[in-house]
Amino acid sequence: MSILKLNKMKTNSKTITLLNRSKNVNHNALNVLIIGLSIILLMSCSNNDDNDIIIEQILDGQELTSAITENREEAIQTSDINSTSYSEVYGSEGTTLSIPANSFTDQDGNLVTGSVTIELIEIYDKAKMLLTKMPTNGKNGNGDIATLVSGGEFYINATQNDEQLQLVNDIFIFAPADNFDTEMILFSGKDNDCDGDELTCDIIWEEQEENKELEIIQREGPDGAGVTGYGGFIGNFGWTNIDRWYNDPRPKTILYVDVPEGYDNTNCNVYVSYNGEPTALALLDIYDSETGLFSEHYGQIPIGLEVHFIFVSVQDGEYVYAIKGATITENHVEVISTTNTTTEAELVNLINALP
Repeated sequence: MSILKLNKMKTNSKTITLLNRSKNVNHNALNVLIIGLSIILLMSCSNNDDNDIIIEQILDGQELTSAITENREEAIQTSDINSTSYSEVYGSEGTTLSIPANSFTDQDGNLVTGSVTIELIEIYDKAKMLLTKMPTNGKNGNGDIATLVSGGEFYINATQNDEQLQLVNDIFIFAPADNFDTEMILFSGKDNDCDGDELTCDIIWEEQEENKELEIIQREGPDGAGVTGYGGFIGNFGWTNIDRWYNDPRPKTILYVDVPEGYDNTNCNVYVSYNGEPTALALLDIYDSETGLFSEHYGQIPIGLEVHFIFVSVQDGEYVYAIKGATITENHVEVISTTNTTTEAELVNLINALP
């Protein structure tokens, strides 16, 4: 046998060996890929009572959380004032803050001089309440959570060179109103188990401990025209609400809302809008992971009350929503089976058009 032929045979043998190894490698890689995909599929599935595999849709919740925070931040209006002089701050929706001279100290308790930046958020309608997740849920003296009717929600803060200041004098707040309710008083927003950042925290309203009474006054607006509204004193930074408790003598019940598949308390919110009350918007903040139902705390919903249920989420940059009218029945269960998508502007129009 010639050397050339022998070398050729060796080369062919090596080539065949390499091809076989390549096939084995590809086959092993395919097996690993199939096993990996199977594990992922099983992790995203659950069994029903018949042991059938059900694929669960995993929906993002971060978009909704980010949208709420962004809406709060975008609602902030800033004004610079001289801290050693009496100042007035005017909000775009008619809110006025009257701030006495020498009202701020730094974190060490030293009186602040010079320019101070005032931050103001004003919320007067249901759509803005929903977009900023600032519902009218209040905690009464018994610790029960019940619905409030709002005359305006406000965030007030003061900084100097981006450093947080402390308030040492009460600020007088004026909130315009077309109609007046003598039961309205001042409530403070309390952080609900979070790190203290009130622009990201869930807030629940509690009656202001001191000076909670309001008066109905008429004053001159920034354009010189006369304006009537509520007036009262605020002794703290953060969230403040002009409210009264929602009163209805009818028997009460608890209610439940069943939301579409794939949604839970991590990626959607469910609200109840009270018909005939332009600023009563309750958040269903109880979620049962076993039943998949949202509910409220203590069965405070009047039987026979006409409402609209509002389901809202944010997915892929769009608002996912459902709005359903209903009359509350005993042990009411509302099923939301279909949703629509829309823009933020259109959602605002839909909510503010509710009765």
